[in-house]
Order: sequence, then structure tokens, then C-alpha cells
Amino acid sequence: MELYRCSKCSSEYVFRRAVCPKCGSKGFDSVEVKSAVALDSVHLIATPEPFPDDYRVVMFQSGNGARGFCRTTSDVKRGDRLRIGMDENGPVCEPE
Repeated sequence: MELYRCSKCSSEYVFRRAVCPKCGSKGFDSVEVKSAVALDSVHLIATPEPFPDDYRVVMFQSGNGARGFCRTTSDVKRGDRLRIGMDENGPVCEPE
């Protein structure tokens, strides 16, 4: 999954920003995030197409503090280390 890192203060964000809210810099680099820590998850059992009928949406935090969401069919608990990837429908994750 791609995140955006401020080139001045190294704060990370899921979405590209015009200006870093922490330091005011306009410079950002894209970085690939492959692991994170699970903060919480929600088990979904009635979902729209094209998603499976039974999966979890997980809120995660990267090493530099950026937070985002991924989905998984595995049982994920708070504090679990995650491998983050992408598929055609967005971010996916699995416990390490």
C-alpha cells in the first residue's frame, strides 16, 4: 500500500496533501508500506458485491503513525502485526 511521507518531518498520510499539517512543508514522497499494527477490527457478514460475505475491516497504524484501513478474512486482534498488500478492490492485510 502506498502512503505519502512529508519530506521535512517524515509524517505519513494515507492521502496526498497539499501541505503537511504538522510542519507546513509542501514536499511529499510516496513510500510503500508492507507492515503495520492492527488498532481495531469490525467483522462484516452482509457486504456489497464484489466483496466476500464474511470478512473484517481492520484499522491499522504504520510505523510512523499513519492510520488506514484494510480488509481480511483472517481473525485479527488489536496489536497483531499485519502484512499489507493491495488487490483490485483496495488494501488487504493478513497477520504476520
